[in-house]
Order: sequence, then C-alpha cells, then structure tokens
Amino acid sequence: MINFFIRINNSLTHRIRFTYFRLTTNYWKFITRILISNKRETKQKESLFVWVPVWGNKHIDWFFEYALPSLLSSDNLPLVAKKKNVKICFYTKDNDSSLIAERMESLSCNYKYSVQTESNFNDGARDMMSNFMIHILDDCIKNNALMLIAQPDLIFSNGSVSNLVELSDGKGVSISVAHPRVSIDSLKKNNVDIANLSKNGTTMVKVALECAHETLLHADETKDLNSTTSGIATRKIPSGLAVIHNLPAVYLCSPIKDDLSFFKRRPGFNIIDKTWPHLLFRQSRLKVVVSSDIAFLIELTSDDIKPILEPGMKYNDHYQGFPPFVNYSNVIVGLWRSK
Repeated sequence: MINFFIRINNSLTHRIRFTYFRLTTNYWKFITRILISNKRETKQKESLFVWVPVWGNKHIDWFFEYALPSLLSSDNLPLVAKKKNVKICFYTKDNDSSLIAERMESLSCNYKYSVQTESNFNDGARDMMSNFMIHILDDCIKNNALMLIAQPDLIFSNGSVSNLVELSDGKGVSISVAHPRVSIDSLKKNNVDIANLSKNGTTMVKVALECAHETLLHADETKDLNSTTSGIATRKIPSGLAVIHNLPAVYLCSPIKDDLSFFKRRPGFNIIDKTWPHLLFRQSRLKVVVSSDIAFLIELTSDDIKPILEPGMKYNDHYQGFPPFVNYSNVIVGLWRSK
C-alpha cells in the first residue's frame, strides 16, 4: 500500500516537473524569437575592401611602416587576392591625400587603391569617422564586397586576414577579434623589428605579451588593483594568456543595409565596439574569434595612455561601461598562445 502511494507521488511529481520544463522551454523559445532573428546574406563576395581611416604624419607613417607590411604578409592579402579582388580604401583629411597617394605610388603594391577626403562629406551632424564608415559600408554593399577594418595602429599576424575572410565568406557573418594593446615604446626600446613582426603568429603573441602596454599589464584579474572594469580580464596559464574580452571589436565585416542604417541614425563612431556588435548578435551575424591560432592582431599604443585602475576588483571580469547585449562576450574565454 505504501509503495502504491509512493508511485503515485513520484508520478505526479514527474508530471509537474515535466509540465514546468515544457512551459519554461516554450517561454524562452518565444523570447528568443522576439529578440533574435537571422538576417545573414550568404552569397559569396567578389571583393575585399580594406578600409584605412588615417590622417596626420605620425599615423600615416605607422600605416606604411607597420600595418601595411603585416597586411602584405604572404597569407594575408596575397592569399585572399588569389580568390577575390582586393582594394585598399583610404579615408583621410584633405591635406593628407597627396601624401598617401605618393606613398602608395612609391611602393611595388599590386592592389588597387582609392583616396576619399573629408570634404567629400557634408553631414556635419555626425563625426568624420562616422561619415567615413557610412561611405565604405555603402560602397561594400553596392560592390558585393567584404570589408576589413585596418586602422593604422593595427598589426595583423600572418594568416589572420585570410582566416577571417574564409570564416565569413558565404555565411554572411561579421567577425570580431579579441586583441591586446602593445607598447610601441617598449617594442622600439627592445629593438623589435615591428615591420616583420607579423610573420610568425606565436612569436608575435610572445612579443606582444613581453611588450604589453600598461592597459594589458593591469588587466590581470588576480590582482586586487586592476583595470578589468575597462573591458579586458586576463589570467596567466601555462600555454599563454587566458582572456575574457568584453568588447571585441569587429574587424571583418559582411555588410548589409541594416548596418548602413545603424550608423546613419547615430551621431558618433565610438559605438563601433560598444553597440554595433549587439545588432550583429541579435541578427545572428556575429562570430567572435578569441584564439590567437585563428587570428591575432595588436594595437600599437603609446605609453602616454594610462589605464584606469580600481581597487577591490580581484577576480572581476565584468565591463562596467555600457553592458553588451545579454553580456554575450563575457561567457567566452580565449587564449593568446605564446608557446
């Protein structure tokens, strides 16, 4: 008799739990359908447009001396160019256009290039970089092209560009990459051959960690006083550096009209790594690369820039600024492998 009542109780409990499971599963499916869509445009792209917003002698020098040699590494643009048309698209201030043209003409560079200047854009209600971004996005959409964002302070490890293109093409996704800041002052002090740094990915990671900028050095989550609230939390492990990057910026874009509308409706460019990825995520158009074996790039940074340090932040890995949509990037642990 007792066993009979136990079986009835177990059966009722099971039915209640199963009903709860069905209700909550359907509820979250409904919520997901409201928040998440799929707007991928999966056709193959014919071209890769390399977007280079640059002006001023210092950053023009950085691009031609450091960024461009990394782009021209054997498994970056040269490998992509075997399958796609490659064009380098400069966006600059009026008084720098002739210098950029001169520097390009002096190189034995096989790729087409164009130069757009600020006077070509007359929308003063948004900043110059936003105007540049809107124009290149529109150009990519019209010409069925992927867009690589190649600011002058970036160095791409060999193979990174072709890997990003390969992972995006035919899937309609844009790809963000978790990257560190590296001290250009430390690189020069240690006589690092910056122009050829990109040739070996693992060596590049090793050098990047050895010459880390203060913003990276103080991102160690095991320290009580750290800079993790700014977006990056790190921890050393035997094979390299484990990284939680809350604001991985998009570097390879497969643009659609929604991206164009997104930037047209906003006044500033600074949203590129703070809110634009939220749109891409909600439309199932975002991939995040956090492995240096797939893609690794560094941002050259002067020691004049200082990190914001806060006490009592041991083991913190949360960004304290505008929170990413559903905190998607915080759940990913990446590896910058130096061995």
